Amino acid sequence: RISHLQAQRGAEAAEERRRAMPRDGLNTTVSDAESIKGTNPQFLIEKITRMKIYECMYWKEHCFALNAEGIVDKAVDLKYVGGVTGGNRHPSEFLCLLLKMLQIQPEKSIILEFILNDDYKYVRILGATYLRLTGQAIEIYQYLEPLLNDLRKIRYKNVEAKFEIKHVDEIVDNLLVGQSAFDIMLPRIPLRWHLELAGKLQPRKSALEEMDLFDDEEEQKGGKTEEFLDLKKTEGDKAQIGWKDDGAKKDKGSEDKDDSDKEDEDKGKSRKSKKTKEDEDDDEDDDEEDEDDRDSRDRSRRRRRRNDSRDRSRSRDRRRRSRDRRDRDRRRRRRDRSDSRDRRRRRR
Repeated sequence: RISHLQAQRGAEAAEERRRAMPRDGLNTTVSDAESIKGTNPQFLIEKITRMKIYECMYWKEHCFALNAEGIVDKAVDLKYVGGVTGGNRHPSEFLCLLLKMLQIQPEKSIILEFILNDDYKYVRILGATYLRLTGQAIEIYQYLEPLLNDLRKIRYKNVEAKFEIKHVDEIVDNLLVGQSAFDIMLPRIPLRWHLELAGKLQPRKSALEEMDLFDDEEEQKGGKTEEFLDLKKTEGDKAQIGWKDDGAKKDKGSEDKDDSDKEDEDKGKSRKSKKTKEDEDDDEDDDEEDEDDRDSRDRSRRRRRRNDSRDRSRSRDRRRRSRDRRDRDRRRRRRDRSDSRDRRRRRR
C-alpha cells in the first residue's frame, strides 16, 4: 500500500512538472545546469510567476533562444526594474531576463562583470539579484556590500504599475537583509555576524568611517604652522605685501599696548552685546506676545464663524422640517376630504 501511494505521488509530481513546461520544451533548463539549493534553478521563482512569464509576449519574442551574449544586450536596454505589476500581474522585462539567466545558467565571470559594471545600473542590479538567488553567503556579502556605496537613482515599477524613484543601495540592502525582492522569495542566508564569529568574514568597514579617518588626517596636516600674507605699511612708503610666519617676534612694548587696547575693546563690545541681547530679548518677547494675540483673535474669529454656520444650518433644517410637516398635513386633509366625499357618494 505504501509503495502504491509513493508511486501515485511520484506520478502526480511528474504530471505537474510536465504541465509546467510546454510540449516544445523551449522553457526547460539547459541539460548541463547545476542544481541550486537542491532544486532546478528555475524553481527559485514561484510557479505562478513562472507561468505568467512563460505566457507574456516579451518572453516569447525577445527571450527565445537567448544566450549569455544576448542577455547582455537585452540588459543594457532595460529602462526600469520591477516584479509583477498591474491588475493582471504582468511580469516586467527585468523579471523575464532574470528567469532566462536561471534557465541558461551563465558563467560566474559574466555575473561578476554585471555586478562590477559602473556604466549601466540596471545591469548591475540584474547581476546582483541573480547572485543573491544562486550564490553562496560569503560570495553574496563579498560582492554585494560594495554596492551599498552606489547612490544612483533608478526607476522602480510597483505593484500598481506606477513608477517610483529608488536608489541602487536601497535595492542591494533589501537583497542582503530582506526576505523578498521583485515578488520573489529570496533563499535564506546566514547573518553577517554569524559568519564573522566563525571567522569566514572580516568586520565590514563603512564608507563613512573611511571619510572620518580622511578628515582627521587632513586636520592633523592643517594643524602645522602655516604662512600667510601680511600687509606692511611704512611711513612715506607704499603698502607692501609680504610673507609672515607664525613664529615672528614683536616688541614687548607694542605687545603690551596692543593687549591693553584689545582688552578695552573687548569690554566695550561685551557691554554693547549685553545691551543688545537684552533689547533683542525684549523685542522677541513683544513679538511672541503679538503673535499670541493674533493667534487668539484668529481662533476666536474662526470659532464665531463655525458657530454662525452651525446656527444657519440648524435654522435651515428647522424651516425645512416645518415646511415638510405642513405639506404632510395638507396632503392628509385633502385625502380625508376626498375619502369623505367618496363615502357620501356611495351612500347615495
